[in-house]
Amino acid sequence: MSSQRASLLALLGRALGRTFSNLGVLLPWAMVLGGVGHVVMYIAALKLAPELAQGATPQFIASEIIKLVVSLLFGVLLVPVVDAVTIYVWREADKGRSPTLYAATNWGLLRYARMFKPHMYSYLAIVVGMQVVIPGVLYGLQYAFVDAIAATDDNAQAPLARSQKLTQGRRSRIARAWLPYALWYPAYYFYFGFKAEGLGWWAVFIFGVVDVLLLMAMEMVMFALYEERIAEARAALERQQAKEAAQGAATTGTPETTS
Repeated sequence: MSSQRASLLALLGRALGRTFSNLGVLLPWAMVLGGVGHVVMYIAALKLAPELAQGATPQFIASEIIKLVVSLLFGVLLVPVVDAVTIYVWREADKGRSPTLYAATNWGLLRYARMFKPHMYSYLAIVVGMQVVIPGVLYGLQYAFVDAIAATDDNAQAPLARSQKLTQGRRSRIARAWLPYALWYPAYYFYFGFKAEGLGWWAVFIFGVVDVLLLMAMEMVMFALYEERIAEARAALERQQAKEAAQGAATTGTPETTS
């Protein structure tokens, strides 16, 4: 089946193309989550870090703690809608249709309640785990399909457990899919982010929007990999059913022997 899979480079190119060709739908949400979210992080750290930094606690550490707390709030509360909107754009593009901001937002909001809890658990596990790197990476690979499952599978009862099952045997492919963003993120976090803060809130806003647009493209890739996994599972089931049917027909057609 692997030979029938689209290359990761092709998926990434398609995702970037669909992201930037649907800015009318995605940009407003990128501005809310990435722009406003990062500005709130920036202002909160600017205002509260001096008060939190007491004794032996460096102000830089205090600032990063505040940013982490604010990012967790925005990530838990807003990312389910943003991911659902992103998935909607991908699916509509697959059908040859042009999504609208209203339709995409409505689709995302209707799925918010069922996405919130599984997203919160997976998001907290990944982000908190990333503070020591390895646990966060492992959770990220296991829970890569959580939002896709919660958004599109009406019968999913345990999205986290289902994601763990569906990602088995594919986590290397998922990890390789994230490599482009893994190259961007350290440069953004350790260089561009601080440069933006030095320029002011408007630069923080712009870089936050760019970061979220890239994350939207990555969410599209994750959804494409999820669809690929489901298609392979269905094909395997059909082959198994055909095999069992053939065996049943052969058994029925075999004449009984007498002693």
